[in-house]
Amino acid sequence: MSEETEGQDTGTEAVAGGGASVDPFAAAVALGGASRERADAFLKKQEAFVDNQNSLIDIQKHHLHRQLTALDLGIWEKRLGVLLRIATAFTGLVIAAGLAFMIWDASESSGLLIEPFSVPPDLAARGITGQVVAAKLLDHLSQMQAETSTSRAAKSYVNDWGQTGIKLDIPETGVSLTELDNFLREKLGHDIHITGEVVRTATGVSLTARTGGEGAESVTGSEADFDGLVRQLSESVYGLTQPFRYGMYLNSHDRLAEAVPVFKAVAETGPTRVDRAYGYNQRGLLTTQLVSIDTGLHQLQQAMAVEPENLLAQLRITDVEKDKSLPEQAIRDNEKMLTLLTSNKLGMATEQTTDAIKQVNQSLVDGLLGDFQGSAQNLKASVQTGGARAAIIVRQLAQAAALDHNLAMARNTIGDFANDRVDPFPGITALETIVARMLTDRETHDWAIVLSEADAIAPMVQKYPGMSSWLPTTTVPLTAYAEAMLGKIADAEAHISATPADCYDCLIARARIAELQGQHPRADWWFARAIDGQKSIPMAYSYWGQALMERGDLDGAIAKFTLANQKGPKFADPLEMWGEALLLQKHPDQALPKFEDADKYAPNWGRLHLKWGEALGYAGKNDEARAQYEKASNLDLTAADKAELAKVSALSIKPQ
Repeated sequence: MSEETEGQDTGTEAVAGGGASVDPFAAAVALGGASRERADAFLKKQEAFVDNQNSLIDIQKHHLHRQLTALDLGIWEKRLGVLLRIATAFTGLVIAAGLAFMIWDASESSGLLIEPFSVPPDLAARGITGQVVAAKLLDHLSQMQAETSTSRAAKSYVNDWGQTGIKLDIPETGVSLTELDNFLREKLGHDIHITGEVVRTATGVSLTARTGGEGAESVTGSEADFDGLVRQLSESVYGLTQPFRYGMYLNSHDRLAEAVPVFKAVAETGPTRVDRAYGYNQRGLLTTQLVSIDTGLHQLQQAMAVEPENLLAQLRITDVEKDKSLPEQAIRDNEKMLTLLTSNKLGMATEQTTDAIKQVNQSLVDGLLGDFQGSAQNLKASVQTGGARAAIIVRQLAQAAALDHNLAMARNTIGDFANDRVDPFPGITALETIVARMLTDRETHDWAIVLSEADAIAPMVQKYPGMSSWLPTTTVPLTAYAEAMLGKIADAEAHISATPADCYDCLIARARIAELQGQHPRADWWFARAIDGQKSIPMAYSYWGQALMERGDLDGAIAKFTLANQKGPKFADPLEMWGEALLLQKHPDQALPKFEDADKYAPNWGRLHLKWGEALGYAGKNDEARAQYEKASNLDLTAADKAELAKVSALSIKPQ
């Protein structure tokens, strides 16, 4: 019974798995029904059993700890394995992406790589090594590229150095990323490699550069002029590898005659449609400056026939028609140009040049319709964005400011002429400069100075013979009228009669010269003829109205000013003179709104504020009148206007 109980106790102890103490029930049975010795033995056995159980438990805990540790390590090992695989995959992707980029970059490469030249040993010993010669060539080519002014989109070139640039190609040894990159560029890219040598001749040295498929060029001369020879060779290399840019470089350095055959070759044999389009465009512009404006215009029209998407040729046609004083034709052709600009199928305009072209050509339309303030604002915005035509645009800005009666702005802009950067159209720019000065002087009726500005025409024509054909429609209308104002009627008639029969400004000048002679029917005939050829342009209506007002035909004058305002709503001149006519009719209250409207478009016009003050004085608004006289006193006035201002500003009441 005791053994059975003992076995049950042991099972209970085992199942309990428990503690290190003796089972109380077993101890009570043992102690209650057994002898002392037997009870002691039983207790010893129980204690031993408990000790064994505790030892087993310790061993199990140890094994369990090791299993847990192993399990944790396994989990971390798996995590690290996953991370390692991710890192390996990422590294592989980076390497693959890097290799893919190198392959793509190599395939897009289109730079110029200059290899060290072969040179005689004695030159190398004096420091003129092959690498030095290559470096000098690189320096000259880089400088030429920096001095080339063109707004042509870089992506339109077959060989464009804009991204890759011009570099020395120094061979390396061993395997490296550079070697791999060079290998890929050689196999996949479009780089031009320049090689060459320097050899001695009987009279000095000969330098030769080879450009692969483009050909080779050599220059010879004295060793003492070695740097000059390298510069000559660099121009030859530039011409071989970048013919269009070389032509623009020649343009920008006032070497127009040298640029003619370059652009002719580009126009006729350029590798792409866009190359040929650019070539035709530049050839036409050169012809206008070196031969005649009509021949150049004909070539530009031919350029459009060859390539109807040549938006720049259409742009130049618009410019030339404006300078030939054919305003309606210029506006129509400007619309054609804007259509081509919208499609831009040849990619001849970048985003930046598109904005500049729109600004410049909107200024052209504004100016032809009398909105000289809007024209000036667009030109100023275009100047601020830069562009290859900046030098010309600055002159046109000065002209627009003068025509807007803002002579302070005109003079400040003329003062900026000395700050011109490289100019790709020097002949046209020279003429635009003369016209800007003449228009500014005309505003203050300084007729003798207008004629003196014309003294700059002769040296300009000598340098750019084709510019003589521009004069009849640009400067002659200004000089002929100045001559008539100075009493040189015979000279004025002789000069204006030689101008083209379809020149709008010339017809207006003919009418005004006839008016100065009191030949009113003849003047009216010329005004009518000007309008008949250009019905949508407001200037002839405005000048005709001025002539009628000076004759005393105020109703007739107002009728012409009304038409001029309809054709050019932002043209300040007919609004101001309309106000003057109403003032002469003793309608100051009706005149005031006209002066206010004119002020919106020509706020810096001295005569406007003078007459506005006069109208205010007649209306009994003396304080406001004095304010307008004060404004007039701080602006440019003719001698006659100054005398009138001195008279009325001295009065504290309405002018007499």
